[in-house]
Amino acid sequence: MNNEIIEVEFKGRRKEQAANPQQFPFACGDPVIVTTERGYDLGIVSYCGFREGVEDENAATLTVVRKATSSDIEKLTQNRIRERDAKRIAKKKISEHNLEMKLVDVESQWDGKKLTFFFTADGRVDFRELVKDLASTFRTRIDLRQIGARDETRKTGGFGVCGEPLCCSTHLTEFKPITTQMPRDQFLPLNPTKLSGVCGRLKCCLRYELDGYREFQKNCPKVGHLIKDERKGGGVIDKIDVLRKSIHIRYENGAYEQIDQSEFLEISDWKPQMPKNECISTCSRGDSVFIPVPPPLDEDQDMRSVATMGDRVTIDDKGMSVELEGAGNSVSVQTDVNADDASARKSKRKRRSRRKKSSSSGDTTTVAEAKSDKSTNSPAKRREAQAEVSKSADHPQAKQPSSDAPASDASSNKKRRRRGGRRTKRSGKDSDSQ
Repeated sequence: MNNEIIEVEFKGRRKEQAANPQQFPFACGDPVIVTTERGYDLGIVSYCGFREGVEDENAATLTVVRKATSSDIEKLTQNRIRERDAKRIAKKKISEHNLEMKLVDVESQWDGKKLTFFFTADGRVDFRELVKDLASTFRTRIDLRQIGARDETRKTGGFGVCGEPLCCSTHLTEFKPITTQMPRDQFLPLNPTKLSGVCGRLKCCLRYELDGYREFQKNCPKVGHLIKDERKGGGVIDKIDVLRKSIHIRYENGAYEQIDQSEFLEISDWKPQMPKNECISTCSRGDSVFIPVPPPLDEDQDMRSVATMGDRVTIDDKGMSVELEGAGNSVSVQTDVNADDASARKSKRKRRSRRKKSSSSGDTTTVAEAKSDKSTNSPAKRREAQAEVSKSADHPQAKQPSSDAPASDASSNKKRRRRGGRRTKRSGKDSDSQ
């Protein structure tokens, strides 16, 4: 085990590198006395040797003196009591000087020659008068350090939304920058409430799977890239599934297909340097499953007998289910198509044509009375209307108005069709008389 450099942890999970020139045998969890700029301090060995990515011998700012004894640990306990009293007094001094700063923690050096006050603030704070007041009160060297929101959370600790202790207070040794491009590369929604941690900044765990996402995207096209298939037609890259290593394609006719990344690279001419506005050409395989969408039907076409797309899609007599045959299996899909609706539209067009013929023969009045009831379309009603039309044709004098009848009765026969049914249109003379 390499003991030339050890990592020492102090209060508030503050970790620093310490040189071990005398090669003392240490293990993780051993208390150790180290030298600082002015005096000695006590810490716990958290790691022996260099961590991954840290191999600079000049990073060691402390030097190991010896292994701590039981009396040294008792002195450390007395310093913890002194720190609580110093924190209470410092909060009162801050309020007396009206300083906009938040005191987070107080740390006392093991030999008692220095007190370090950690605080947070929105900007720069002039605490020169506060330092003089604290120095005269505690009679020791005072050090005020402004820290950020991440360091504050590391000292206080807590639990994340995953239910585990915070990464910054357990295994993270340094804070690496987190940018808004990282959630975009992982296809995460840019929701601040879900991407922010306890500290109010972006979560540190956004870096954990970032390399895997970026490596996968190097070997597949971007979302929105156009695709042209020789059999299936045009389409677009709709989704990239990094966990399953698959690519989802949506075609212009509404069909959807999922292809593995390795298979897509074999059947397509895509290259990493291909721009997004250039269409990708693919060749379909015979064993690939593809669900085509039939074209829309014409209004005059009866839906009881339909066979399109190479007889792969069929609709039964009731027009309520679709059966796809292929590869020895059949899939039934329920639809909302009703064949009765098509026949009803066809009969409605026939009735509309009969109305036009009857109105052109000059018998609009009688036909309008026969069709006044819109709630029924039975054949009996239609036969009665035709009988009345033939009866009125045998007696043409019935249609002639009397000489002494008012002008409004003669003009009442002029009717025109409006939305919602047949309505009578009064003449100008009748409206003037009213």
